[in-house]
Amino acid sequence: MAPSQTQPAVATIAVAPTDVCVNGASFVEDLTVPDGTSVSPGERLDKRWAVQNSGSCDWGPDYRLVQLDSGSFVGPHESALYPARAGENAVWQVELFAPEEPGEYLASWQARAPNGEFFGEQVFVLIEVQR
Repeated sequence: MAPSQTQPAVATIAVAPTDVCVNGASFVEDLTVPDGTSVSPGERLDKRWAVQNSGSCDWGPDYRLVQLDSGSFVGPHESALYPARAGENAVWQVELFAPEEPGEYLASWQARAPNGEFFGEQVFVLIEVQR
């Protein structure tokens, strides 16, 4: 008969779930270029929106503000979001040039997370180009 062998004790390790943050962005107000602003053809526009980081994720350098439509404005298709901790207010900014032809123009942007998902409320610029 073989001597009895003792099985080694097996430790159980409890793994806490990883905290996953949720992205959110809420429009607060237009800071520059109010809707319906009259501008000259080709005029440079510095559009700024006040927004709140209404999620639980901090916005770091990989968060972007992306134009959703091609629009007739000349400017970057995307730009960095102003860094903001969860719950804080921030300013989103795009620098554009108005279209050359008279008329009413609308363009929209939305925040995009590092994983490529869009989130939060869209922001807009609505102008009237006049000669």
